[in-house]
Amino acid sequence: MVHSLIAKTLFVSWQESSKNTILPMRKTRAFTCLLLIIYLWGTPKAFGQTVSEPFEFQFENKTLRGLIEKPEHQTPKALVIIIPGYGKTNFVEGNWYSSLRKNLTAAGLTVAFWDKMGCGKSDGTFDAQQPVENSAHEAIAAIEEIKRLQIPGSSKIGFWGISRAGWIVPLINEQFPMDFWISVSGTDDKENFGYLLKSNLRIAGKSVEETDTLYNAWMLGHKIFGTHGTYMDYFEATRPLRQDSLSRKLFGYTQTSEVTEADIQEFKQEQEQYTSKGHFDAESGLWAVIDNFDQTLLKVNCPVLALFGAKDSQVDWRKTKKLYEETMGVNPDSELTVKVFENCNHVLQKCISCAWGEDLSALQWQACDGYYETMEGWLKKHRIIE
Repeated sequence: MVHSLIAKTLFVSWQESSKNTILPMRKTRAFTCLLLIIYLWGTPKAFGQTVSEPFEFQFENKTLRGLIEKPEHQTPKALVIIIPGYGKTNFVEGNWYSSLRKNLTAAGLTVAFWDKMGCGKSDGTFDAQQPVENSAHEAIAAIEEIKRLQIPGSSKIGFWGISRAGWIVPLINEQFPMDFWISVSGTDDKENFGYLLKSNLRIAGKSVEETDTLYNAWMLGHKIFGTHGTYMDYFEATRPLRQDSLSRKLFGYTQTSEVTEADIQEFKQEQEQYTSKGHFDAESGLWAVIDNFDQTLLKVNCPVLALFGAKDSQVDWRKTKKLYEETMGVNPDSELTVKVFENCNHVLQKCISCAWGEDLSALQWQACDGYYETMEGWLKKHRIIE
């Protein structure tokens, strides 16, 4: 359904989709896989040997499976859990985040990760709209098993998380106080598809006036959806997006003028699911994913490293940076450190236009200059590693 795009792009970290909104699901997932497989792959660093062991735990009567990786000739003093962004995962078979994992183990950390339900070798069915609260409970189940197994480094557990993880990790912290947090392209409390739409229309060549017209159409449709309006009102409000060829090309809107009963029923179902969590913020016109998120962030009492790409066209990093500085930044126990990488995108890669879905093969999909060095230096500064 057309508005599932909002529920999905709430958690945007790579490309997300819906049949009538963004890109077709099959193309989107293929591109997501491509980005993750080559994500930060070309880092010219020599790595030590890594010991890799199977890891599995129970969650909601399903077995989720991943790996525990640790340096072979070093006793880790800490363990970092990777929390991915929105979408399916293929950590184990696809060797996702390989350079990140190698850098973290080379720095002396144990690294833990697993495939989401219904992905890789994990049991169950993948839920594209898994609530962030449920994702937090999933991670806590993994932590409990890590503690039970006494995995090396588990006396000090922290997180590396990207995009949607910006909601998940603070929720984990409420139940399991963490020892450190590396937040990459984190989110503020609001959904972010409006920002993605607006920034990418401008990158693609739309004028300010044209972009504002299309953005306002989306905002009106979003308000109708988020305040229990009707599908016909929503359909009419978003007509400019369906009539615009660039919006159809970039985001998958269709030019159809027909409305079926199936469309209406699907809209109602998505609307009910979407509005069951969070609330519509009348001041901003956006959906707040976590109520009182500022209070949740104020409970973070550990060192935090927040990393952003200055040309992120998917998440409004400036809003997140401001929120972090007004919450964790005033809490001396958080010891917030913020680093913004110039000419870098949402996944902290060097970019050209920095558009959503940009082909960066010409740049060999390289990480931002100093990305790994920044993390390692910060970990040493806070004595998480030696």
